[in-house]
Amino acid sequence: MTEVDELLARLRKLEPIALDPELSRRTLDRARMRARARPRNARLASSMVFGTVVAYLGWALHFVSALYH
Repeated sequence: MTEVDELLARLRKLEPIALDPELSRRTLDRARMRARARPRNARLASSMVFGTVVAYLGWALHFVSALYH
């Protein structure tokens, strides 16, 4: 057995721990708030991707046109 297999075997032997109900409730509430929140605006990332695509296509057009001159 490898070290990972041994570790997993030991983890399987552990008894499950019951979580505090208050902690579970708070965690669930936070997850619901995050799911309902508006997504962040990714304007900068979108602009960078668009700029990269335009630059690549411009380079490709320049390269191809140089082949025929």
